[in-house]
Amino acid sequence: MRKFLAVATIVSLVTMSSLVAFASQAPEVKDPIIVTTCGQSPAAVMIKMSSMQAGFKAEHNNNLTAADIKGKGYATLIVTSGTSMKGMGAAGTNVDKEIARTLELMDAAKAEGLLVIGAHVEGMARRTDQSDQASIDAVLSKADVILVTIDSDSDGFFTKYGEEHGKPIIKVKDALGIGQGLKN
Repeated sequence: MRKFLAVATIVSLVTMSSLVAFASQAPEVKDPIIVTTCGQSPAAVMIKMSSMQAGFKAEHNNNLTAADIKGKGYATLIVTSGTSMKGMGAAGTNVDKEIARTLELMDAAKAEGLLVIGAHVEGMARRTDQSDQASIDAVLSKADVILVTIDSDSDGFFTKYGEEHGKPIIKVKDALGIGQGLKN
């Protein structure tokens, strides 16, 4: 039993150190930060609040468009993925419109020189259907950096994606750790 625990501890330490090393390759996150959602889930508000608690200047707009960021001086755009059918219904949109809006936005952000972070911070509850996956795939395709909670990446999907596409990944324990994770 001791041998098993020793091996398990070593494997855990190696895994954690490789995660930290991979996260350390992420460029510095600068403010002001603007946060939006691809799917009208509440994650954008969570990221804004956690970022502000960590000392970042941050705001959010669930309907942010490419025109909204031009010349505004933002340094970082964070786009959350994962959908809320209730949220999209209330906003009068659908996943296809959300994807079109955020892809155009992410392209405009890159043209403005912003760091673009694709995030999934609501856990496996926002990875349950085709709409969630379509949102995730779209956001990851344009992101410079990936931000996830441990629960969101419990199956290793985001880690594997980051490794395969050369994108640094920032992993945080939960939504409360997002702001501090962005600082490191």
